[in-house]
Amino acid sequence: MDDAVSDAESTVEQDSDESLLIAVGNHQDTAAFNLLFGRFASRIYAMGVKLTRNEQLANDLVQEAMLTVWQKAPLYDLDRGSAQSWIFTLTRNRCFDILRKMKRQPATVSADDIWPPEGELDSQFVHEEQGSLEAEVEKIERYYDQLPAPQRAVVEQIYIYDRTHEEAAAALNIPLGTLKSRLRLGMGKLRQLLGTEE
Repeated sequence: MDDAVSDAESTVEQDSDESLLIAVGNHQDTAAFNLLFGRFASRIYAMGVKLTRNEQLANDLVQEAMLTVWQKAPLYDLDRGSAQSWIFTLTRNRCFDILRKMKRQPATVSADDIWPPEGELDSQFVHEEQGSLEAEVEKIERYYDQLPAPQRAVVEQIYIYDRTHEEAAAALNIPLGTLKSRLRLGMGKLRQLLGTEE
């Protein structure tokens, strides 16, 4: 029996993200989920730190996003995109939810706990800065889904996964010139939608 389980696990290890996600969705396969967790947790954490600027919130995001993956895995449709794209879309949405909750709830740590008392003026700036970040995130969330899929994929690679242009081109399996062109078009459209185009 143990041999059969270890054989199944070694087979799962060789599987793609897509087949692991399908195994989770169809069979609530915990071995497949654990492998997905191992593959995605550090990237989700990095994305959380980048978007929330808070390590604890990034840790929360890992837990909440992967719980959502477990719950929604039966809804994954292979024909509509890669497992990575699907997982990071769920993650991005959970991150926006977390930021919205932060906006509604008082902060549990005041700026005075971090900065010395003479930084009082700075703490007001930090709260204003945080408010403007949340407002920007909400705006970007509204317009992000209006980008064509190829442009959205490139913007994700650069600004959410924090990859270099070369790494993003390799991940998407497209030429570097194509990536730069899509990024320019995507950011141009986002700026236009956000009303900041010159």
